[in-house]
Amino acid sequence: MSEAVISVVNMPVGRGREANLPAILDAVREAREQGASVLVLPETCLQGYADFAFPEDSPGRTEQLLFYKEQAETIPGPATEAVQAALAGSSMLVQFGLAESTQHGNVIYNSVALVTSDGVLGRYRKTHNRGEYPYFSEGDDLPIFDSPAGPVGSLICYDICFPEAVRALAVQGAELILMSTAWPMAGHDPADDFYGRTLDLCIAANAFFNQVWIAASNHCEQAAYSNNIDYYGGSQIVSPRGEAVVRRAQEPGPLTHKVDVHRDVQLARCKDFFCSNLLQDYRPDLYARHAARG
Repeated sequence: MSEAVISVVNMPVGRGREANLPAILDAVREAREQGASVLVLPETCLQGYADFAFPEDSPGRTEQLLFYKEQAETIPGPATEAVQAALAGSSMLVQFGLAESTQHGNVIYNSVALVTSDGVLGRYRKTHNRGEYPYFSEGDDLPIFDSPAGPVGSLICYDICFPEAVRALAVQGAELILMSTAWPMAGHDPADDFYGRTLDLCIAANAFFNQVWIAASNHCEQAAYSNNIDYYGGSQIVSPRGEAVVRRAQEPGPLTHKVDVHRDVQLARCKDFFCSNLLQDYRPDLYARHAARG
């Protein structure tokens, strides 16, 4: 049985664990009250996302490097334990983003932790993030996990721009993709913003091409950091047909939607699009001969 209540949140994210962990726990409690099976929270919502306006060798960049060194947490760690405690007695799964420290603190990853009342179910480290140097290192795995909604895979922000990543999760059996993001706007008008449109486009296209559900949670703070970035918001739950069944613009708050994940994925692959299963017609042997990196 894969019927589940999926929850995503537009979240204004502050700077530092002290500001953000209470908001994360509030979101967990609210999702529990709404009967959620799976809750997705934004990228680096524990410590806050990096400010990339600082030039190389500037005091601001040094200060931010020190900030992440001091604020990064292991998985499991204090934040995952706090979320686990907030989930006591429930079967809900929570995905939230954080700067993850390795055991000896020498490497920091932009990660998500997947937490249940039993502890850490898994973690995913952002794989497409060379632009986040020198703050975060690259991950090197695309795992899937069992959840109350069935098999799930995780993505972080820019990962959604690489169709191969979503396809790799889908061919492993993921039917629901949990996406945590910190997606900004190019300007300040969400009604006509190119960056914003790319988020909606990437989510819809990847959901359709892989015939999977995608649940995405984004930041929504305005005039953020030293360069006054406005985050797009746009948290949404998108069906295997590529349709946003629920979506929130820029206002903070949660969205929930009840779905039968497995049934909807099978209908998408057996009925909705000319009865075509796009994974069955997938030809990795052919692409591999032509798509090696040049």
